[in-house]
Amino acid sequence: MLKLPGLLIFFIFIIGDAAASGNNVDSLKVVLLKTTDGKARIDLFTEIANQFRNKDGDSMRWYAEQALLLTNEKTSPIAIVKVLNLIGIYHFQTAAYDSAIYYFERGIPNAQLAGDTAQLASFLNNIGLCFTYKSAYDKAIDYHLQALAIREAANDPKVSSSYNNLGITYDRMNDLENAEKYQLKALALKRQEGQRLPLANSLLNLGIIKRKQEQYKEAIVYYEESLVIAREFDDKKKIANALNNIGSAYVSLKDFRKAATYFEQSIALKREIGDLQGLARSLGELAEIRAFYGDFARGRALLLEAEAIVANLGSKEIEHLTYANRADIEEMAGNYKSALEFERKASDVWREMVSEEKNEKIAELEVAFNTAQKEAKIDKLSLLNKINEAEAANERAWFIASVVSLSMLVIGLMIFAVMQGKRRKVEMTLQEHQFDALQKRYVDLLEGPMATELAVDFASINDKLVDPLTEREFEAFTLSLAGKTNQEIGNNLFISINTVKFHLRNVYVKLGVSNRKEAVEYVVSSS
Repeated sequence: MLKLPGLLIFFIFIIGDAAASGNNVDSLKVVLLKTTDGKARIDLFTEIANQFRNKDGDSMRWYAEQALLLTNEKTSPIAIVKVLNLIGIYHFQTAAYDSAIYYFERGIPNAQLAGDTAQLASFLNNIGLCFTYKSAYDKAIDYHLQALAIREAANDPKVSSSYNNLGITYDRMNDLENAEKYQLKALALKRQEGQRLPLANSLLNLGIIKRKQEQYKEAIVYYEESLVIAREFDDKKKIANALNNIGSAYVSLKDFRKAATYFEQSIALKREIGDLQGLARSLGELAEIRAFYGDFARGRALLLEAEAIVANLGSKEIEHLTYANRADIEEMAGNYKSALEFERKASDVWREMVSEEKNEKIAELEVAFNTAQKEAKIDKLSLLNKINEAEAANERAWFIASVVSLSMLVIGLMIFAVMQGKRRKVEMTLQEHQFDALQKRYVDLLEGPMATELAVDFASINDKLVDPLTEREFEAFTLSLAGKTNQEIGNNLFISINTVKFHLRNVYVKLGVSNRKEAVEYVVSSS
C-alpha cells in the first residue's frame, strides 16, 4: 500500500493528469482504493464530493458523509469545515432547511478554530438564507448582518452577495425600501467589479421589487437584462427564473397570453434542471391564467402537479401559494365550497409560517376575516339556490296538478276537482311558508355586514394618515367596505385576488387596525 509522503506526490500527479483527461472523479476513486491513511482518505472523499457539486447532489452527499464518518478529535478543523459545508449545501438545495442549519452551525466553531473568516461568513450567510426560506425573517437578518460585517472587514468580494441576500429577506418582509437599498448596493458593486453572472441575480431581484411597487414596465427592463446575461452563460436556472418573472410582470399588465408564453418556457426549463420549488411556483401562475380563460380542467391539472411537488418539498411558502391559487380557481369556477376548503388549507399553512417575528394575533384575525368572508358568500349562494329550488318546485306542482286534472277528467271531473283542490291548497301553503322563510333569510344576509356602505373621501382620510393610502389601495378599501368579495374587487380593478389581499393588508397597517371590522369603526369615528 502507498504511504505518505509518496502518496501525496502520487495524489497530486493523478489530479493533474485527470484534469487533462477530463476523468478526475474516476482517477480520485482509484487513488482512494489504494489509500489506507485516514487523513488522506478524508481529503479524497471530500474532493470527490466537491467534484459532484452542482452536478449530482446525492453523490456529493454520500462522499461527504463518508468523509465525516472518518473524522475525529485529531482531524484538522479545515477538513471538517469543507465536509460540513458540502453536506449543508446538499440539504439547502433539497429544501431541508432545518438539516442544513444543523450542519452549517456545526461548521461555525470549526471555521473559527481554523481562522477561516471567509468560510465563517459563508456559514452565517447560508444559515441566514435558510431562515429566510423558513420565513423566520428576524433571525435571517441577524445572520446576514453578521456575515456582512465579517466580509466588509476583510474586503471580501462576496460583500455584494450579502447585500443581495439582505435585499431578498427585506423583500419577503415587504420592506421594499430596505430591499431596494441593498439590491442597488449589490448591483453597483457587481457592475464595478465586473461580476457579470452574479449581476443577473441583482437585476432579477430589483425587477421583483419594481413589480411589487407596481412599476411593471421598469420591472421588465430589469428582468430582460438579467435574461440576456443568463443566456450568455447558459445558466438555465437563471434563464428560467427570468422568464417566469417576465411572465408575472405581464400578468400585472393584463397581457395574459404573453404571460402564458413566458411561463410555459420557464416550466420547460425548470422540468429539465429539476428546480422543483420554481416549477411549483410557475405551475401555479400558469394555472390561474388557464382558469381566467375558462379552462378550469387544465388549471386544476397544473395545480395537482404543483401539489404533488409541494408534498415532497416541505416548503410552507410554496404550499401556501399553491392552496391559495387553487382557492382562486375554484372561486372563478363557481365551486364555492371547494374554494373555501382550499382557502382554509392555505390559512392553516399560513398559521404554521407565523414565527416569533410576526404578530400571530394579527395573522389569526386576517385568517378569521378571510374565512368568515368566504363562509358568508357560500351561505348566501346556497340560500339563493334553495330559493330557486323552491320556485322550481312550485312551478312543477302547478304542472303536475294540470296533468293530473286532465287525466282525472275522464273518470269524473267533479270528484277530481274536490280532491285536487284540497291537496293543492296544502302543498301551496307549505311551499309559501318555506319560500317566505328562505326569502327572509336571504334578505337578512344581504342586509348583513357584507353590504356595509360608507361614504369615504380619499383626500380627507389621507389627511389623517402619516403614511397615506395609494389610489389603488383606496379603491380596494372602498369596494371592501361596500361588501364586495376579493374576487369582485379583483374583477372591478382588473387585478388578481392575491393583489387585492396585499392592498387590503397595507390599508389595515396604515389605518392602524387589524381587520375589516376595525377599519369600518375607524372610518365611522373619523367621519
